[in-house]
Amino acid sequence: MKTSFSTLAKSLMAAVVLSTSIFSTTVMATEKQPVKISAPKNFDKVVVSGNVEVTLIQNGKEGVSYTDDNTGKVKVIQDGSALKITSADNEVAKVTVYVKSIYRVMASDDAVVKTAGKLNVTNLQVFLSGNATAKIDSKTESLYTVISDRTDLKLSGTTENHSLVMGSTPKLNLDRFAAAKTEMSTPEVAVRTAALAK
Repeated sequence: MKTSFSTLAKSLMAAVVLSTSIFSTTVMATEKQPVKISAPKNFDKVVVSGNVEVTLIQNGKEGVSYTDDNTGKVKVIQDGSALKITSADNEVAKVTVYVKSIYRVMASDDAVVKTAGKLNVTNLQVFLSGNATAKIDSKTESLYTVISDRTDLKLSGTTENHSLVMGSTPKLNLDRFAAAKTEMSTPEVAVRTAALAK
């Protein structure tokens, strides 16, 4: 009787330890953040704000996914043809946006926008403000860029016509960029020109 009670107690203890280790392994396996994908459709503008790093990839599909090394959270909203991406916490959120065609990129706050591969589009507009950074590789007929505040824009690729509106403090790197024609103005001149056009 003593032996069977001892054996039963040991078996019960082993079962508890074994089930606890299996349960904790299962919990740990589910703690890893899965790659989340949303399926926005028919967007051609990407608006990024906050502490977000966005990589643009042009291919035949449209979508958004977290990168493998993501630690932050984002809020993604489609508003008409605009895809709005904002940070939802203090961590850097890293996402990849797949586009068919795109004509406008807007980045503000501490956002970072870069391309993986070349964007091949007819017209492209890039607007940067705050501390935003962009590294854009593109082949376009027309490129319109507006950079202000403490932004940093690095362009590579080619265009026929480049219109640049630039304040006095942003950084601009055109080392790997070629334009057949470039027009440059300050924000004040651009506002006056727009007012005269009305």
